[in-house]
Amino acid sequence: MQTLIIMNPLNLHRRVNVLIYLNRDWQDEYDGALELWDSQMQNAAQTITPHYNPCVVFTASDSYHGNPTPVNHPDQTPRRSIALYYYKATWDDGSHSHTTQFKPRPDSQDTIDWRVKTNEILTDIPPIITRKTAALKHKHKLSKKQ
Repeated sequence: MQTLIIMNPLNLHRRVNVLIYLNRDWQDEYDGALELWDSQMQNAAQTITPHYNPCVVFTASDSYHGNPTPVNHPDQTPRRSIALYYYKATWDDGSHSHTTQFKPRPDSQDTIDWRVKTNEILTDIPPIITRKTAALKHKHKLSKKQ
């Protein structure tokens, strides 16, 4: 059996995350706060309520963060933000490249979102393989219709 090794061709690594919240009149009881966790996922070191105009900047390397408490706005108003990412090209072999990684909180009901995980995996597939796979699926669909 052959192993396919997929590399990050540009050797881009996310280094900095910037989040700017755009929620006028947001109240704490609407939830949806950003949590920044320690590397052992034992403590939420910081909680940021998404009020209007705070800017949160943190490094991307081993920064465990998320919005585990769903928004609970009485008018179903969503939480709004701008997310910016700074990537740096490196000269290493690309083995350290990754996107945002999910890590469950201890003693929680956190589960992996397999749609997101599947998209992460598919993003790493070279375009030629993606196109060939799509062509084969299309050909298979056509043959089933006949």
